[in-house]
Parts: sequence; structure tokens; C-alpha cells
Amino acid sequence: MERKQVRRYITDASVAVKWFVEEQETDNALKLKRLFEDGEVDLEAPSLLGYEVASALRFHPKVRLTLKQFRAVREALDQMQITRDPNEREWTMAYQLSLENPVSVYDAVYVALALSGHSKMVTADASLINKVKSPEIKRNLTTLTNLEL
Repeated sequence: MERKQVRRYITDASVAVKWFVEEQETDNALKLKRLFEDGEVDLEAPSLLGYEVASALRFHPKVRLTLKQFRAVREALDQMQITRDPNEREWTMAYQLSLENPVSVYDAVYVALALSGHSKMVTADASLINKVKSPEIKRNLTTLTNLEL
């Protein structure tokens, strides 16, 4: 029996926030999450995802979560078990990417995970992709809008 190859994605906070708040492209973000829950795709993110999602929700321009709602978000993210700490090679790669492109180390960590895992990073932030200079690296990045599910 031939085993189906599962597509693997690194998701950033701009996508994860859409799992909990209705925004532009929420439908695509929720479809990606459903595919993960159904075992059709694999999702991964650096451990800083939870911090970034919490901060994005705290300062969201349209939504104010109660503490109870925030705890539900945290619990849902924890139950997904998609986060991990970057290894030394990925940290080094992220720092180098940040030096070579006008991106923060925070954003570069997501890119480094995608590059090291031969997967695609999915973001709702098209400006992040535009900041990356290397066409070879850009091939591992996609916007939520352009993600073919």
C-alpha cells in the first residue's frame, strides 16, 4: 500500500490569530486548521507562536477578549501541539536571515523552520514575503491567500 505524503506547513501568528478572530482570510486559515485536525496536513510553529498570538489578541484593533476567552485560546493552541523550540541550526539560520533581510528575528525563526524542514511557511503578512530578497527562500514562503488547499 502506498503511503500518501502529508504536506507540511509552518504557520505564523498572523494565520493562527485568524483561528480565533474573524478577519480577512479567516476562511482559508480555518480550512488549514481543519485539514490539520483531519490529518491531511501537518502544522508546526516555533514556541514563540503563543506569545505572538497573545500579543496580537491583546492589541487587536477590533476584538477585546475576556480572560475566559483568552484562556480558551491558549488551551486550544496548546492542544494542537504544533509548537517546538528551534534547534541551534535553526536559530543560527534565523539570525542570518534577519541580518540579510529587513525582517525581525521573530519572523526569521518561522522562515528558518520552513527551510530546515523542507516545508512552506504560511503567513497572512504579504509584506514579510516581500522583504525576503532571495528567490530560493521565497519559494518556501506563501501567503494564506495563495495557499493551495
